[in-house]
Amino acid sequence: MISYCVVSFRPKYSRLLIEDLIRKTTVPFEILLWLNVDDAEYDSFLDEQISHRQPIRIIGKTPENIGMRAYPLLFEQARYDLLVQIDDDVIAVSKNIAEQAHEIFSKFPSVKQLVSDVWQDEFTSGARPPLTQYRLYDAEYGLYDGPIDGWFSVFRRSVVPLVERFGLNYLSLGSLLKNRLRANGSLGLLCMRFKVFHVIGPAYASYFDMLDFEIEKYRRLGRVDIVEWYESARVRLPSKAELEPRVSRILEALA
Repeated sequence: MISYCVVSFRPKYSRLLIEDLIRKTTVPFEILLWLNVDDAEYDSFLDEQISHRQPIRIIGKTPENIGMRAYPLLFEQARYDLLVQIDDDVIAVSKNIAEQAHEIFSKFPSVKQLVSDVWQDEFTSGARPPLTQYRLYDAEYGLYDGPIDGWFSVFRRSVVPLVERFGLNYLSLGSLLKNRLRANGSLGLLCMRFKVFHVIGPAYASYFDMLDFEIEKYRRLGRVDIVEWYESARVRLPSKAELEPRVSRILEALA
């Protein structure tokens, strides 16, 4: 039923995501990976999962980060009708996403893309703008029209031809699809029926020991604004012990 596509650049996060997808998916599924990193421990983890017959397929591996350009390569290899683009800093998802997406796509034929809601609190926006920037599309199914991107984007495989194989930057794929769908008379919407924990912001990056990694990544990408945000937050970050019960509650809420 569903093909999860993940371009792995952060092995620590990707491992948590893969374990969560395996634990929570209750329909036929596969996890397609493009490895944008050379990490022996992560490779060993994947080998172990595959040896236990988990439906993981490694489609390609490049030691350099080729970013969003890997997603069309994953989409081409997907077996199922529902495809998911997942940012590799999503570490946990709610249950029954495939079933709910299938129901919504069946009820609303013009909807071809559903982007999950995200966990939000005082430490993270999950990359989703405030709901004031959205227009309600359907209250029963929690659907909203507004700014979306590919942190966890479920779509019908019929949209694959709309994806350019090259020229994608690290931010654009989810919003690119939404715009191309609209030009073709279809819709990409935010769906509040399912939710993910998208690790955005210095506090949770620090909790997972990824703060320095994220700062260097955004520095390479020229995102000076994010680098300054993360660097300036160092002096007031809550400790790991303070964040531990909060992270546990987030994961329990999505369990």
